[in-house]
Amino acid sequence: MTEGRIRKLDSLFSQNTPILQAAKLRAVGFCGKDIAELLHAGKLHRVRRGYYAQAQAESDLGGFEVIASLVPEGVLSFFSAAQYHDLSTVIPQSIEITLPSDARTPVLPKNIHVKVYKSIPSIHGIGVEIARVDNVMIKMYDKERTVCDFVRMRLKIGKDAALEVLKNYMAGKKNLQKLYGYARRLQIEGVLHPYLEVLV
Repeated sequence: MTEGRIRKLDSLFSQNTPILQAAKLRAVGFCGKDIAELLHAGKLHRVRRGYYAQAQAESDLGGFEVIASLVPEGVLSFFSAAQYHDLSTVIPQSIEITLPSDARTPVLPKNIHVKVYKSIPSIHGIGVEIARVDNVMIKMYDKERTVCDFVRMRLKIGKDAALEVLKNYMAGKKNLQKLYGYARRLQIEGVLHPYLEVLV
């Protein structure tokens, strides 16, 4: 492997995400033999089958970088989103993401702790925004969708956790029109309204 090819590899990673698919490497001229040589030489690290990171950067990869690269359809949700939006004091023990119910649950590196929720495809995209987390741009549910999800899943996640999220939302900057709009689309308006009446 020539120095020119190594520089080309470095440039490719610097212009893209820290994890690249084999198809992306092949598209710019790195064949299967090249990839095997780069792995053997310690220039690449296989994150999972078909996905590679630069070996020197692999140990520095954070969970959010891995999620953004390997699970692009995943959306940060529940406690991960609530923590970002300052809606909960609970520190999540894993990165929580939501996938469409028809999506395959991803195989991720064992050192990345991820909890996966599923939602029906028709509601999966409600309230998705792009946020910067640990210097990575990643999909996340906005404040109002996060509140709705806690109310919707209160029996599974815990009523106390849902109430804390609601209280913190009402105490800060809020958009009740958007909140009620999401609640109607998620079919929880009748559940949400009594909670808000108490908190207003």
